[in-house]
This record gives sequence, C-alpha cells and structure tokens, in this order.
Amino acid sequence: MNLLPMIIRNSKARRMRTALTLLGIAVGMMAIVALMGLARGFERGWDQTMNARGTDAVINRVAAGSPIPAPFSEEIAVSVRSLPGIESSGGVLSSLVPIGNLPMVLITSWEWNSYIWNHLKIVEGRMPQRPDEQVILLGKSASQALGKEIGDTLLLYGSEFPVCGIYESASMIESGAVLIPLEVMQEKSDNVGKINFLNLRFDSGIESSKARSILREIEAIHPGLSASLASESAQQNSTTKAVRGMTLAVTLLAMVVGLTSVMNTMLMSVFERTMEIGVLRAIGWKASRIRRMILLEASLLGVTGGILGVLLAFAARELLYLFPSIGSAIRIEIAPDAVVFTVMFATIVGAISGLYPAIRASRMKPTAAFRHQ
Repeated sequence: MNLLPMIIRNSKARRMRTALTLLGIAVGMMAIVALMGLARGFERGWDQTMNARGTDAVINRVAAGSPIPAPFSEEIAVSVRSLPGIESSGGVLSSLVPIGNLPMVLITSWEWNSYIWNHLKIVEGRMPQRPDEQVILLGKSASQALGKEIGDTLLLYGSEFPVCGIYESASMIESGAVLIPLEVMQEKSDNVGKINFLNLRFDSGIESSKARSILREIEAIHPGLSASLASESAQQNSTTKAVRGMTLAVTLLAMVVGLTSVMNTMLMSVFERTMEIGVLRAIGWKASRIRRMILLEASLLGVTGGILGVLLAFAARELLYLFPSIGSAIRIEIAPDAVVFTVMFATIVGAISGLYPAIRASRMKPTAAFRHQ
C-alpha cells in the first residue's frame, strides 16, 4: 500500500487542525526569510553606496549598537590622508531623523570638494555653490516619498532649508537620503569639526595585503576607530549584526513553535487513529512502516509550511513596498539560499517533531488498539 495517498487522506480528514499547524509554521518561516532578506538588502545597499562613490575603505568609531556610529574629530582625516598609499579621502556626517510622515530618513553630509560628490547626477535644479550654503539636495526616492520639489523647504534641526536640487544615485540608500554640505550639517547638529565616517581611496594598483596593512596601522594610531575595506564594512555594521541577531532569535523561536505545533498535531492524529493503526499492525504492517508513515506525514507538514512561509514572505515584501515610508528606505533581498535554508529547516523541524509520535504509534499492539476503541 502506497503511503502518500494515506498521508494526504489523513491530512484532509482534519483540515482545520492541519491548516492551523501549517499557518503556525508558515508565519515563523516568513519571519526568518524576511529578516534574512533585510540583512542581505542592507548589505547590498551599503555595497552599492561604496561602489557608487568609488570608496575603497571606511573608517568609523567601533559601533556600540547604534545604526549610525558616534562622531569623531575630522582632524583624524588630516592624519590619515598623510599616510603612504592613501590617494584621497572624504569625511561624512550622517544621522537618522523622522521627517513628515516618514519615521526615519537618512540625513547625510559630505566634505566639500571631496571625491564623494563626483558620482551624483543632478536631474533637477543645481548643486550647492558654497560649503556653507544652507540648502539641501534630495535623492529622487526621498523627493517622491516626502512630496518635495525644487524650491520647496524642509524643516531640519529647527531651520527651514530650501531644496536646490534633486539627484540620482546608483545607491538605493543615497537615493532615499537628504544631502547637506558638511559645514552646515556640523553647525546645525552641534557637531562642529566632527564626522562619523571617513571614506578612503587607495593609490591605484595597491595590493590587498598593503591596503589591509594600512588599515591596521590606522587602527593602531587611533584606538577606538574601526578601519575596514568597503567590501567588508557592511558586515561589521551594527545594523547588520542586529538584524542577524534577530534572525537567530526568530529562528530559535520558530523552531520551538514548529516543534510544539507539529508534535501536538501528530500526537492527536495518532490518538484518533489508534484503531486504524491497530488494524494495520494486525494485517502485517511492520513497526518500521508505521514509523515511516508518521514521519512522512510530519515532514510533509514541515515542508508545506516552509513553502507557504516563503510565499508569505514574498507577498509581505510587496505589501510593505506599497508604503512610501518603507519602500524608499529598505529593501528585502530574498536570495535562493535563504529560500532553500528555510524550506529545509521547516522540513527538519517537521521530521523531528514526528519522532516521538512515530515511535509511540509503532509500539502500539493490535490488541491494545482494539481495546482502546
């Protein structure tokens, strides 16, 4: 007798219980996929930003849990620029603030005449003309999300700033940002003479080993600062670490919920099918086949819940993107390896959950089953 038709029939016989079990698994798997996608999206956005600027390395304070590192003296930039192997640098001061209907907007400022400005493409208006000009540039996504155009004003740090230009950037993070000249940002945010990122460009053709040696030298000269290659800086960011920590916590929680849910469902199924299992044992089914049937049923619940969870994650992502305050700020990059991991994880959870019910069912004696009935 083929086991699969029996497993499907048993699941259909208890549709409500099966549906609730699948929903519990799917919600947990959806959270795992979404958080993994959020971490990947942030890393990719950061990499896009560094690549768009042509930045080779980034210096900032050792993160202490905040998405934006604490400021440090821009005099350090002068010291770093004098090191052999450094072609140029650009100081950056950034912060995250709520603006209008958007709960969090990146406000960033760049050192005047630094190479960082070169990659921007102005689509409307103009660039700032002086390092102390109190105007702002809006990324194209930020302009749409805030509903601001050239000539409109934006209230920041207690002052009204006119929008002088709207720009495009290959970086999604920059496209959703508000850009101010560094001197203005420092004055308005009470951070005169301070930056919280220093972007570096190495001399052309410098070897990777030499670049890493320079970064270690910078950390030795300036304790408390972290210097990393642009390609690795996103992994060291506290936001990425926080999202990964949440992903681990949700994964553990989903495992507990999945184990409990599937085990409860399978135990109830075994209890309700005591007579059926007794008959199968009486007609010659071996204990191993009974175990295999229950394990396959539990595994099927797991894999189905995992697939539903992945589909829910895709649907939830598209739903979130409908909100401008979210769609302009974050990206959820759901990679194939995250999908495979989630489905395999759900399948394993389902199989483990079915172990005890399967062992209990396989040890059932036909006579005891008939007396139970």
